[in-house]
Amino acid sequence: MNAENTRSPETVFTDLWHHRRVDAVILIAGVLLGAYFDWNIVEIFIFLVFLGSILGPIPSRLLAVPALFFLAATPILIWLAREEQAETFAVYAYYFLAMAVIRGIVELRNGRDEELST
Repeated sequence: MNAENTRSPETVFTDLWHHRRVDAVILIAGVLLGAYFDWNIVEIFIFLVFLGSILGPIPSRLLAVPALFFLAATPILIWLAREEQAETFAVYAYYFLAMAVIRGIVELRNGRDEELST
């Protein structure tokens, strides 16, 4: 390995901070917004994933995986007589499905724009 490919962790974080400072500030603002509205940690995390899907492209397939997990867990929780948690999981599944669909639309639009430009 040459010296250019091996960087110290401090260098990586410094470079990330200098290049993605606005993104980091937006994510920190998202955490503060969640704390202000008294959201629980899961809701803050979902909001940060939503912000991250806007700031840096997260493939729609990756957003669909948690949606499928929450969707599959919902009937199991109902079967276990944990209706309140099942309702919460159904809402989380909806959030991730909505994010996956929005991201999928953006991916299709970007793909079509690339085809038109070539």
